[in-house]
Amino acid sequence: MTNLSIPRLILILTALTLTTPLVHGAGSGSMPSGGGATGGTSQAPRKTPQQMAVSSYNAGLNHKKRAQEYEAKAVTAKNDQDRAKQLAKAKSQYEDAVDDYRKAIGYDKTAYQAMNELGYAYRKSGDYENAVRAYNSALLVKPDFAPAIEYRGEAYLALSMFKDVKEAYLVLFGADQDQAATLMRAMEAWQVLHQGDPAPEVKAFSDWVVERKAVAANTQSLSMNNVHAWN
Repeated sequence: MTNLSIPRLILILTALTLTTPLVHGAGSGSMPSGGGATGGTSQAPRKTPQQMAVSSYNAGLNHKKRAQEYEAKAVTAKNDQDRAKQLAKAKSQYEDAVDDYRKAIGYDKTAYQAMNELGYAYRKSGDYENAVRAYNSALLVKPDFAPAIEYRGEAYLALSMFKDVKEAYLVLFGADQDQAATLMRAMEAWQVLHQGDPAPEVKAFSDWVVERKAVAANTQSLSMNNVHAWN
């Protein structure tokens, strides 16, 4: 991230923790009692735009957490009606998360983590085109942000933009093996859903996924052999 002061950099980097809501430090609460405020009352100091961005970002993460809880319930639902009900609740939470992430970005135009999460919330809501736009925004701020590259790859996959999916995977394969593996799992799940599809482009992409999976397995095997050779 460019042109950030050290405290602001620490604040934004802290926001990268996706599973734990961020808590801004000193200065975000009310003034100490007896602080000499006029009329014997105290007044909370105004938050900075960066503090407001983190607050909105954390609110979005809370909605994301609740959405994922509903998704988990949908997996174990006893019938289609209950499953649909849980998924509808999840979608509503993702839509609320969209609002919060947009607020965070409004307060801080460089908050690439919020842009990335905005893309995720859009994608989980089924709005793949806006998801891609959000990921693009995150990558304009931080071009090497692997989570956004992976998430965008999944959005491309949903849009059948196979050339872009391939490019995303190859970038991740060379830069971040964990994220590459995550995208590979998404592509494998896509294969299961499209088994028997006669479209030539679908079959061609499916064949490519099989080839890349073999390459990844061979690469991993070679890496392990090299480790053993040095032990």
